Amino acid sequence: MFTGSLRATFVATLLVASGCVSGSNSAATILVDFSHDEFATQFIRYFPDRVQVHPGDTVTFRQTWTGEPHTVTLGGLVQDMLGVVRPLIEEYGDRPESEVPPAILETYYEATCSVRTMECDEEAEPTEEPAADEGEVVSDVLDQVIAQPCLVVDGDLPPGPGPCEVRDLPAFAGTESYYNSGIIPYEGPGENVFELKLSEEISPGEYGFYCAVHGPFQAGVIEVVPEDREIPPPADVSARTRREVNEALEPFRTAFEAAQREGTFVYGGETFAGNFSGLVPAGDTGLLNEFVPKELDVNVGEPVTWLMFGPHSISFDVPEYFPIVEFGQDGTVSFNEAVWLPAGGAPEVPEPDGPPGIEGDGGPPPSVVVDGGTYDGSGFWSTGVLYSDSHVEYTLRFSTPGTYEYACLIHPPMVGTVRVNE
Repeated sequence: MFTGSLRATFVATLLVASGCVSGSNSAATILVDFSHDEFATQFIRYFPDRVQVHPGDTVTFRQTWTGEPHTVTLGGLVQDMLGVVRPLIEEYGDRPESEVPPAILETYYEATCSVRTMECDEEAEPTEEPAADEGEVVSDVLDQVIAQPCLVVDGDLPPGPGPCEVRDLPAFAGTESYYNSGIIPYEGPGENVFELKLSEEISPGEYGFYCAVHGPFQAGVIEVVPEDREIPPPADVSARTRREVNEALEPFRTAFEAAQREGTFVYGGETFAGNFSGLVPAGDTGLLNEFVPKELDVNVGEPVTWLMFGPHSISFDVPEYFPIVEFGQDGTVSFNEAVWLPAGGAPEVPEPDGPPGIEGDGGPPPSVVVDGGTYDGSGFWSTGVLYSDSHVEYTLRFSTPGTYEYACLIHPPMVGTVRVNE
């Protein structure tokens, strides 16, 4: 689908515990992403996607770290982009991309890429690095205008991949060209929280924001109203958040329960049966990050096949957490190349020429079938991150009896176990 293709470009805390109740003096708290406590999820959403506040208020963006990086990005350039893109998403967002007129897609991408969203195939070159020693992680530097905090008071965005000249964010006045949180850190001081302080002088009006990693399908609005106009109290904002989350979770619950109970999953009108590595429920609002079933019993040499929906890896003997992005001491944000690459003897899978999830010239095939060979049970072994607009069918064998835990490298809650018998 059009929505699924764009949302899947990049592609676990509890809602009640920390997400829905503001932990500060904020006028409103907005959840960035969300993971359910009964089954791991990842949403390309803000909850709620619209709040009302007064000049001088603070809006807290509280991120659930599902493994997916997010930003909060706003300003005049973003407002212009959203003004073009929102009507297109509203009219065409639920259609397969093949059914969207080419002129509409061109308009969409031209507007979106005007603010250098990561789903656009930017030409910012990674920093030259020496070859890594064995076991050392090699990282590609991202476009730091997106990845680090960035303030552009007036004019166009600076060229990448270097960071913006101004990275200390003052109160948001609403007149800036570009005002970007950068990728919200998942650890360290201020982990998983971005506090957006509004200027006392900000004019009443609507200020659109979006995630510069996942694009304008993940967007929202801050409505600033005059001081003499009443705004919803935090408890009402929390109640709205719960309603929106519960509504978004329903297709996920349905898909998860059917996969557990019946071993089936319906996607694109087709019913699949087998072992699942992630699911993309109806609506394409995100991913269900679970191996279903979570435990498998197989015999030595017996082929095990996973049907992979969404971008994931199948990785054994993972030495430690592999974050999808890393934050250097100098503030530089990098992609972990080790996350994406096959390891331990897993076969190379040809990469598409275009960005993942975008159909057409250079895009990924409808489905990918991979024979992963045999894992002997020793050392780090990983498929690397795989993705197809349809699904990936990945087969692996085990040569040694034992119990093997495995995980998806980019979605920390996504874990499973294979018991291999003689």
